[in-house]
Amino acid sequence: MYRNYRHLLRAKAASTSPYYVGLSSDMGSFTHVTKRVVLVADTMLLSDHGIGAVHELGERRESYRNEYNPEMGQAGQIRYTTWRYGMVTKGLAELGQWLLEAEPLLRSGLVWYGPVFVEGDSGVTHSIGLRCVTNTQAGALPSFSDRSIDFLVEHGRAVDLSRAKPLASRVVRPILEIDLPFINGLSLSDFAQVTAEEFDSHRQYRDFMRSRLLELDDALEAVDSQVALERVALAIRDEMNAATAEMSGAARSRALSRSGAVLGTTSAVLAAVRPEALQGALAFSATIAAGATGLWPTIQAFADIKPKRTRGKWHYVWVLQKKAAR
Repeated sequence: MYRNYRHLLRAKAASTSPYYVGLSSDMGSFTHVTKRVVLVADTMLLSDHGIGAVHELGERRESYRNEYNPEMGQAGQIRYTTWRYGMVTKGLAELGQWLLEAEPLLRSGLVWYGPVFVEGDSGVTHSIGLRCVTNTQAGALPSFSDRSIDFLVEHGRAVDLSRAKPLASRVVRPILEIDLPFINGLSLSDFAQVTAEEFDSHRQYRDFMRSRLLELDDALEAVDSQVALERVALAIRDEMNAATAEMSGAARSRALSRSGAVLGTTSAVLAAVRPEALQGALAFSATIAAGATGLWPTIQAFADIKPKRTRGKWHYVWVLQKKAAR
């Protein structure tokens, strides 16, 4: 997979379903985010962001031949370099449990897990020829590189789990605040099974949301942009109210109520962000993916030190509050 990220990006770009990247999703919040983005995200891409231990998966060997050295009368040598590779995650057992419970969502393509791979020269070199090179001590794998940012740049969609709300500025435009409904009270495995079985009923809401986000591109650049934005926001609220009523009825159904299902809501803010501000903030502070600094203060700090000129297609971020209500 490490070599195929660009291929995955191109394949996804060719479809009509963009990735939503979990910016501040650590392993402990995977279940929280997974349950809450069903209505608004086409495909949710979650990653550990390279925080945690390296779990070595294996090694590979590369061979190359040295040039002939006439001064030393030395024939070309065949040398082998050993490369070690692995993945980075904070909790391997916790990740495995989430993968098992979310399997129906993963198989249906509603949720993806993006591993962070690392690879490095082990420091072990073998040679075949007239001279032998002594092995050196194996070195550690290099630091991580979180490739999930590529998906964000490509699709301009993200979900941020945050306590802070985005404030309006020249690079951030809050569009609406709304309560997102979801089925609560179920285990992740039961939730995943129900969602996968009801995929067609959820598809219409995602299609609707996708079309409204396309309208937002024009609304943000309109002469009277605030009126245009409010028109789109009202349409989203109306559709979400209909979704809430439908999900409430499903939660009260005999099959789900026996499992303890109730309707839950999460306060959410949809914000538009200038792409250079979002991407610059991510590059400016690699730790914000784990929530160490916070996305919105970092975006504002980046905007304050950069030129006023902004351009390019807007990116969209759903900001989910960490607490939910019944």
